[in-house]
Amino acid sequence: MGYTGFASGNRANLRAATRRRWAQALPNGEGEEGLEARIIGLKGCGKTTLVAALAEGRGEGHVATVHVGDPRVRTLSEIFKPKKTTFAEFRVREVAWPEASARKGEMERYLDALAGGQVYVHVLRAFESPFLGEPPHPLADLEELDREFLLFDMIRVERAFERAKKAPLPDVGKRALGRCQEALEAEIPLREIQFSEDELTFIRGYQFLTLTPQLLVVNTSSADAPSAGGFDAVHLAAAARGRHLLAFPFPEALEVSRLSPEEQEEYAAALGLPGPAAEVVAQAAFSQLGLISFLTVGGDEVRAWPIRKGETAREAAGAVHSDIQRGFIRAEVVSYEDFMRHGSLKACRDAGALRIEGKDYIVADGDIINFRFNV
Repeated sequence: MGYTGFASGNRANLRAATRRRWAQALPNGEGEEGLEARIIGLKGCGKTTLVAALAEGRGEGHVATVHVGDPRVRTLSEIFKPKKTTFAEFRVREVAWPEASARKGEMERYLDALAGGQVYVHVLRAFESPFLGEPPHPLADLEELDREFLLFDMIRVERAFERAKKAPLPDVGKRALGRCQEALEAEIPLREIQFSEDELTFIRGYQFLTLTPQLLVVNTSSADAPSAGGFDAVHLAAAARGRHLLAFPFPEALEVSRLSPEEQEEYAAALGLPGPAAEVVAQAAFSQLGLISFLTVGGDEVRAWPIRKGETAREAAGAVHSDIQRGFIRAEVVSYEDFMRHGSLKACRDAGALRIEGKDYIVADGDIINFRFNV
């Protein structure tokens, strides 16, 4: 019988298994390189500064790997003192908005760069700048990019119906594209439409821009004056459409990102920020995608494993390794809160807080799990 211990994930091939898992768990199925976010927005909004703040020194220009700074992982690492601590992570890539005078090829390259992003982080300017001339209009900027994305999707639907004259669509395709056309003509983003699983599977191949979840991040002038620069208007617009919105000054967030993890929380609070940018943006992006993390612990490694909310214990085992999923027997589970309350795994067992769960158990965010399996 196999036994992961509370230190699963210390084998080299687990990384490949995790990538395969992303392909199954994430909305657009681009799992080969893990979770990908695209940083979008009009010129001068602060995209590059945000990427630098998210990178925390690990950036490569306009691309960065973001560690999801989960405080639970840090705390468990302090307790277990493992050889390795692994946070959940995702990649961000800045996509520059083409100039108004750009050739057609520039727009095509922009659209190509958006492809593969499972979530768009839309940056909006709400700060004054003598170098940009125009005062900030974040609501107008939001509406401009929304219109461009809606127009792109409408054109793509029309072309799909044109092609269908030569190669007829299946019934599910006709229905799905018809619903897309109806929504787009009413200026409703496709992410707000409740498609069936069959419809969603069909339309994902079209890479509709308005289907991708979107997180709004407003670059404000200061942490204590977020209502300046038209922020209130964009906040109301976001709330009306149920869109997740964050707001903080990017230069201050960049300052915080240059500190050690131990200093970041304290300095962010002193500046009036909601937290380190990598932690705040990552958690919001995970929420947009319906993702949670379960944890594995032990002397070899403490690790966070992202999965889709609602997945079973057996499905979660596949995030660690396909062999564990295939040979799943049971899962030993304790919530992070119960573990911290009792102080150790032994104390959790003695108190009955460490539970034995079967394959159909729905994993909760923060569950500490040990998988027992046999292959």
